[in-house]
Amino acid sequence: MTQLFSLEAQKAGFQAHASAEADGLGIVVNTDAGPTRVRGVDMAIRVARDHIGQFLAPASHGGVPWGVLVTVAEGVAAYGEWPLSGGRASPSFQQTLLARIRRRWHDHGPLSALENAIEIIRGYNGGNRRISRAA
Repeated sequence: MTQLFSLEAQKAGFQAHASAEADGLGIVVNTDAGPTRVRGVDMAIRVARDHIGQFLAPASHGGVPWGVLVTVAEGVAAYGEWPLSGGRASPSFQQTLLARIRRRWHDHGPLSALENAIEIIRGYNGGNRRISRAA
């Protein structure tokens, strides 16, 4: 299996997870609700975004600590109060697609952080691309 992306979210001490892997037959999206098989990257992104978005929605009203972490092939990006973030990135990392997309986000809340994370995932996974079935 090839890991395409993962999303993790925290809200007031609780966590939600979503990840997508290509397995030769398509893509499996694993969330806290269980695995879902999908045909393309767009559908995998939609399943993960919907799962994490429903979890984060109450935090968008303010007063609730939250964080989002997206992982793609080139690294990770953190938003909000993610406790696993920290340290400074190397100068070469600052020029990556991940870093350039992450810089577009300016603390507009958890759902906009999720949308920025989705842009990173699309940048590394080609959007509409379908995963071909194994021969």
